[in-house]
Amino acid sequence: MDLLKPLQIHPELPISNIDLFNGDTLSSLQKYFEICSQASDLLVTTSCFAEWKKGKSTNGTAKVIPAVPADSKVRGQAVRVFFFDDNINLSLSASSGAQETKGICNLRDITTAKYVDFSAGCNGFTCDSAYRHTLIHHSSKYNNVLVQANILDAMSNVDYFSSIVSKYCQKGEKVLVFMDVNGTILWSDSIMGHGPNEILLGTMFMFAEVRPRKPFEVTWGNQPTIKVEKRQMVKQLLNDLAKGDNDILHEFWQRNVCERFMNMLMRDADLGWSGHEATFSSQEFFSVHSGYMESLRKQDSKGAASHGIATSWFRCLSMLQRGRHAIVINSFGMDTYKVVLRSARNARRVLHMAVNFETWSERDTTKFQQQFEAEALPQPPPRFAGCGMGGIVDIISCRQLQCAGNEADRPCAVSSGGGGFEVPDYVFIYVVRKPSQDVTLGAKVTHLDVGLEVAEIFPKGAIESSNEVNKSLTPPAEVIRIGDIIREVNEISGDTKAMVEECKRCMNVSLVVARPLRLSNQMGFCGGAQYTDPYDEELIVTTVSTCRRTTHLPSFKFEMPPSPHHPTDTGGQL
Repeated sequence: MDLLKPLQIHPELPISNIDLFNGDTLSSLQKYFEICSQASDLLVTTSCFAEWKKGKSTNGTAKVIPAVPADSKVRGQAVRVFFFDDNINLSLSASSGAQETKGICNLRDITTAKYVDFSAGCNGFTCDSAYRHTLIHHSSKYNNVLVQANILDAMSNVDYFSSIVSKYCQKGEKVLVFMDVNGTILWSDSIMGHGPNEILLGTMFMFAEVRPRKPFEVTWGNQPTIKVEKRQMVKQLLNDLAKGDNDILHEFWQRNVCERFMNMLMRDADLGWSGHEATFSSQEFFSVHSGYMESLRKQDSKGAASHGIATSWFRCLSMLQRGRHAIVINSFGMDTYKVVLRSARNARRVLHMAVNFETWSERDTTKFQQQFEAEALPQPPPRFAGCGMGGIVDIISCRQLQCAGNEADRPCAVSSGGGGFEVPDYVFIYVVRKPSQDVTLGAKVTHLDVGLEVAEIFPKGAIESSNEVNKSLTPPAEVIRIGDIIREVNEISGDTKAMVEECKRCMNVSLVVARPLRLSNQMGFCGGAQYTDPYDEELIVTTVSTCRRTTHLPSFKFEMPPSPHHPTDTGGQL
């Protein structure tokens, strides 16, 4: 029996129901793991909120994450599984990974389908930390790394996800990343109706600690009274008071409500940050909150984030795609499609899996369907024959593989048309994400036989903005310069007028850019060297070049020599 059952929700998208909770759960788990681990691009799993709620929001009924025994291999290759989620709750207690503990991670052994306790000290799991607020459990018995992600860390560090993956993966392993959306890479929460302010408050409460001066009782609303005798996280105390009532939690995340709750606690306890002995007042807490919000607004206004999505997500996604690793967006919320549109190479090819869709509530079913109606898919690019650009992709692949065949197969070798071979231009991929469809790229181009030559870059245009962001990254990413030749736009090549129209029509524009060696050499590039920087693909730039670039480009002046190509049109604007 096929595990995936197609759902007739969108005429152009592969959306299927997947049963992970009924019947032969071992077989289903193994097939699901195979689907995810063998992918080389983006997948989506929308987990079953109904099952989790029925299980009283415990780990045992939460998001299904495959647990891979350390000695197992898939098709001869070891697989390491990462799970990033802000609600794993590793900080709550010594039994945070137990099946009956409230949490988000349903870790299941792929050989038995049995639950794997990921508490520190169980099944080889030990604790670690990263950045300011991130907690990590990793195991010696399982190839699993569980990360209690923190949106503050994710938004303020562009290498956040990438560096954690790089630290724990081993050479030769296939990496499979399960990535939560709301509160992990995205500042919104459609399933609970939360926005950036509410998610930030919830995140800060996860690291705020209540320290009773003596045992005391807490009453909130009509909920049963709770006795507080020892230190605990403020968010855990709130969860204990709410007892799974999402209406209470939904209404709680407002400044005046949070401030009233904190002032009530401070009558009998001190408040402080976990891991720090210093205490704070509610006023100081909200001063920190305001500082974080202002910092995030500035990042977003500078283009460092895309529609509330952390820059660090795009960097990690690009790194994994380049290595042909697998990444699965795994969320209870209904913002996955929003992320896919801004992340996927081709949104039409992304498989969406809805876990036990038949058990979903009417509300969740409706929201799931509505997300696909909220934003239209970009039009598929038209196909052109006889583009004259054959070999661009093959050149890049040949370089990356460092093949050692005959002269025609050497890295960097490309036919010159006369039977000999010459070194090709420095080629890279540059992706521009426009804030809206009516915004232009901001460049003047000359139509050539081989593409569009950049003649001028206008101030405050999308390309200039992208260039500024890329130059500020560490290491600096590729920028488009005058004299570069755009050979392809969203897989369209050969028809320069169609390429210009594609630039104007789409919000996400992927350009194959060739930089003539006369320019590359002046800028510090040495043709033919293998480029190995693991962070060469960014939020708005994806580099597949095999030439090495210097971190700091020298300043220089040069006059543009006559183009070696023949103009077919004197100009145009993107």
